[in-house]
Amino acid sequence: MPGMGREGWLRAIFAIAALGAVLLSCAVALAEREALSRDEYVERLERMCKPGAEATRRAMKGVRHDVRHEKRIPIAARKFSRAAHIFGGTIRRIGRVSRPLGDVSRLKEWFVYLKRQEAYLKRIAAQLRKGRTIKAQRLTARFIHNGNLANNVTLAFGFDYCSFKFSRYG
Repeated sequence: MPGMGREGWLRAIFAIAALGAVLLSCAVALAEREALSRDEYVERLERMCKPGAEATRRAMKGVRHDVRHEKRIPIAARKFSRAAHIFGGTIRRIGRVSRPLGDVSRLKEWFVYLKRQEAYLKRIAAQLRKGRTIKAQRLTARFIHNGNLANNVTLAFGFDYCSFKFSRYG
């Protein structure tokens, strides 16, 4: 800049160099944070999925019996609604974990299925609240099919708690 002496130029260069160093260290830290291997990713997600899977199992206990008995359908609706809430919270938590670079597209597809699973749980609960058990059964079939599709996408990951298991829902 005109009128800037040698000392002013040195300060400007020093400030730019310091800013560059800060940006470089941030980039390195971000790269380290995102550089998870598949095994590390699976381990981290399994720790996050386990509490949700166990809470879902507890929340859904006896739901098949509830659906079969007309007077207990409102109880079943609450159980499905609770499961949707638990499932959605787990999806949001695991969605924030950085993904292994080689698996980004596969995991993106998996999350589409997971979000669809949450939507099915909500829709099943809504149909049960309305007393529409046949519609709820159809949605349950779609829920199961979609869960199996989600499992197929991540089969190579070897998930346990993060995989769909219909036994947790009844």
